[in-house]
Amino acid sequence: MTKVMISTTIISVIVTSCNAQQKGSDNISLDQKIQNYLSLKKNSWTDYNVPYQDGQELEKLIVQNNCKSVLEIGTSSGHSTIWLAKAAAKTGGKVITIEIDKGRYEKAKSNFEAAGVAHLIEMMLGDAMQIIPTLNERFDFVFSDATWSTQPDEGYVIFFKLCEPKLIVGGLYTMHNVTDGYGDDGRFFKYLEKLGTYQTAIIKVSNNGISVSKKLK
Repeated sequence: MTKVMISTTIISVIVTSCNAQQKGSDNISLDQKIQNYLSLKKNSWTDYNVPYQDGQELEKLIVQNNCKSVLEIGTSSGHSTIWLAKAAAKTGGKVITIEIDKGRYEKAKSNFEAAGVAHLIEMMLGDAMQIIPTLNERFDFVFSDATWSTQPDEGYVIFFKLCEPKLIVGGLYTMHNVTDGYGDDGRFFKYLEKLGTYQTAIIKVSNNGISVSKKLK
């Protein structure tokens, strides 16, 4: 009886180990598939997509902070979203992304399928200013990359005000184009300073710049 019990235990351990290895292999293969796609398309993104190195920084931020519920304002044709989804695959999270332009929305949809990340992303077509108030989710990571060409001058502050109640304490509100003169002209940061409940840093691995504001309370 003892020998049988030991044998069964050994078999159980082997099976568990094999399952864990297979699961790890599946995760690695998905991450590699996404990375291969991003590397292949590295120099071909248009439509106001983020630079490759900014995408890498977004992935790092999500993984390092173990963010699981991600909101993106401004999908474009999906470069940044794929990086967000790549990170979400590692943390067990998901991405909601909003795009106002139907042509870019359709391009992004095709790109998500090709990259193997469609199952990690919920796409929404329409004006983010109208859509965000309807969302019931709470987020621990927000990436704002909408442009002034399609939004009012105070758009960055408006987007933040819409998202802020849905951002958990400790969550990160990030924004693109903060050092290239193309995005916010300082109104957003002045608003944050008056608010006094966020700690902000700037990441500048490209000319565009990414602001990272952590919600303290």
